[in-house]
Amino acid sequence: LTTPSRSRSEATINMSRDDGALDSITFSEKSLAQRVKAFGTNDAETVRKWKQLNTEYNVSAMKFLQTEDYETALDLLNRAKQLITADVKFGEQDDRRKLLAITYNNMSCIYKRRGLLKTALSLAKKALQLETESTKADNPACTHLNLCAILSRLDKHQFALQHCQCALELLERGDHHGNMTPGLLNDYQDEPESSILAVCYHNMAVEHEHLKHHDEAIQCYYRSVEVAQAELGPDHMVTAAFEKRAREAEANLIAKGKASARGKAKVSDYDKKLLNAAPSLRRVTGGHGTGTPRQARAAR
Repeated sequence: LTTPSRSRSEATINMSRDDGALDSITFSEKSLAQRVKAFGTNDAETVRKWKQLNTEYNVSAMKFLQTEDYETALDLLNRAKQLITADVKFGEQDDRRKLLAITYNNMSCIYKRRGLLKTALSLAKKALQLETESTKADNPACTHLNLCAILSRLDKHQFALQHCQCALELLERGDHHGNMTPGLLNDYQDEPESSILAVCYHNMAVEHEHLKHHDEAIQCYYRSVEVAQAELGPDHMVTAAFEKRAREAEANLIAKGKASARGKAKVSDYDKKLLNAAPSLRRVTGGHGTGTPRQARAAR
């Protein structure tokens, strides 16, 4: 086993903001290499160390994303990808699919943060495809929410809503384990504790709002608050943020609804003149109407 290659020198990497995570990864890489040399890749403890190293790559990469150190974050994720896709295979195929899906998802989050949305979309689609092929994928709902966020920024709101609805279906039938994938957290103020179900309802509300489904949007905003209160508590910062957004959205959407109603009820000055002229028109035509004011205008 060869240690995954680095896109930058070890010295350069260690100049990054390092809280000990990179030192721990270096130790894990050496430990895995020694284990493979002594016991091979099929040994149960070797496979455990391989999974652990992949997890370290991904979790640490997302920590560097939070500090906007994109280069180090991508370097770590590329190491994870190399370790999973190398000729030397560890674990079962479903294990590799699961870990590669997580890695692609987190890569997608980095490119999304940098505004490279087409690349982000491509990676998220790869992640979802791997998850559909794996019996061990534990966060397909998160992948759908990631796709929703990317598509929303690409102004593809109907497709974004569809992915949100897929995520909700998965969550409602319990096809989800644990909290969020690390990368997804960065869309929600880097909050380490969140409720994926609350986030799902919030995203659905946003997409309904974009699509001018005002009633559905308000319902989903307040549903996100209810879930956040139940799962995180009423004083949690995510709950407070969702409550604020729900109140603002409700006021805004109600105002838009009233403005729309006024617009529909408003009659143009020209139509008013035609309405006022209707009696004389009926006299001229011998009592036969000419239809609505707009039809009369068209007949002219």
